Amino acid sequence: MEELLDTYTRDGEYLGVKTREECHADKPGFYHKPAWTWAYNSKGQILVQKRSMNKKRFPGYWDMPCAGHVDAGETSKNGAIREAKEEIGINVSEDEMQFVFEYIEDDAWEIGQVFFFKCDKEIDEMTLQEEEVEEVKWVNFEEFKNLLYSDKWVPMDKEYKDLVVEKFKEIFSK
Repeated sequence: MEELLDTYTRDGEYLGVKTREECHADKPGFYHKPAWTWAYNSKGQILVQKRSMNKKRFPGYWDMPCAGHVDAGETSKNGAIREAKEEIGINVSEDEMQFVFEYIEDDAWEIGQVFFFKCDKEIDEMTLQEEEVEEVKWVNFEEFKNLLYSDKWVPMDKEYKDLVVEKFKEIFSK
């Protein structure tokens, strides 16, 4: 069955449900909300994933550890929790999953819901969704910035990358 997604105006006004295919049409005229989720640990490291070579878009590129569509009727936070479980096998509670900011990506017609969670699991404690994720690794903040701004990272707006870096700076300075 085709994935169903809630749709919105650019200002976040709810419009109704459409299929994933309709949401990913060229210039659909409405937005949908993916959950973009980042993990960090007590050592000041950030988890990154290498996308599976089976992915249609950007196979083999580095990316945030968990990302995916929020299903119709699902909250953004619950979508982020579900994606963390599906993609890297981590159970995250509602209290642990922290909404950080919203980012509108007009070219993709998406209102990204950005979440962070703290995770002190080792890589061998994670179960990767093979069709989505080839590899995950913990990187320190400097390595993360170098990778994020490199051509090995999934293309993203510089403005979005800068916001993510700022949020990690805030977390790691506490």
